[in-house]
This record gives sequence, structure tokens and C-alpha cells, in this order.
Amino acid sequence: MTPIFQARVGAYLRRAAEPRHPAHRRGRYYENMLAYLLESVPGCYVQRNTLNYFGTEEVDITVANEKADGGLRMLPGIFLVECKNWSQPVDSTTLGYFVNVVVDRGCSLGILAAANGITGHQEHRSRAYAIGAAALVRGIRILVITRDDLLGLGNPNDLVSLLHKRNLSLTAHGSIHLG
Repeated sequence: MTPIFQARVGAYLRRAAEPRHPAHRRGRYYENMLAYLLESVPGCYVQRNTLNYFGTEEVDITVANEKADGGLRMLPGIFLVECKNWSQPVDSTTLGYFVNVVVDRGCSLGILAAANGITGHQEHRSRAYAIGAAALVRGIRILVITRDDLLGLGNPNDLVSLLHKRNLSLTAHGSIHLG
């Protein structure tokens, strides 16, 4: 399974980075890859591109997590994923908006798949890292994964390990931590 998994993730990432595709298509490839990754984890089910009742907020991926053996046992039963396949790091305003969407949906966890990370410095908790620290004080956990993280995945267990370690680091450091 590992070679097929790696090949598929690699193909999605290549398409998501292809400059000849319009930005919305590159973003859709990135979302498709994240949905594929999460559906590969035991006990995870996804719902894609869902608008709230008022049509004012869209969630890229909503995940139902049964906490199955070999799955995301350290993460909540329902959480949200926002995909940002941007050429620049995601800024604090965008991260703050995502935090509010997580709160509005009654969730305690949001995963930001930010291809090029977030703005600021994790050591100083500046810019977007400050938003992550403030969210944690409010009981909202934000995990960030990058394109480099995704390139390092060999199988679904690697994703489980990455997310569990990011969740642990969030608590240990008191803010988003990418190490």
C-alpha cells in the first residue's frame, strides 16, 4: 500500500502546484488530497465543501472520527479542515477567521493544511502563531500541517502520527508548533 499511497499523494501535490492550472483548480487538488488522506485513516469519514445555513461560511472538509484502532484516537469525534494551497504563508486574519468558523460549528479542533505554513515565528508566538495561542486559551485547538509534512507521508499511519504529535506539541508549547 505504501508505494500507491505515496504515488497518489505525490500526484495530487504536483497537480496542486502546477502553475498552468488556475488557482481554484490547484486549490481543489489540494482539498482532494487532504480528503483522500483523511479517508485513508481507519474510522474517518469526510464531508466536503459545506456551507452553513446562511451561506456565509464554507468548510472545506468536515471529519467524523470514530477513534478506531490505528486511527486518530487522540483527536475529537468531529473536527474541521481548512485547505490553503497558497504560495505564501497563511496570515493571522485568515487563521482568525478559521478559528471563528471552528467555534461557530461547535468544534474544538481545526486543522489548517497550509501549503507554506503560517506567518510569524513560533518561538515568539507572533502573527498567526499568536492567534493559535489565543485560540487554545478559548479551548480551540488548531493544528497546522504543511506541504513539506505531506511530502513526508508514506502511509496513513504517518498522518496519524503527525497529527497526534502536533496535538501534543500544541499543548506542550501553548501554541501552534510545527516541529
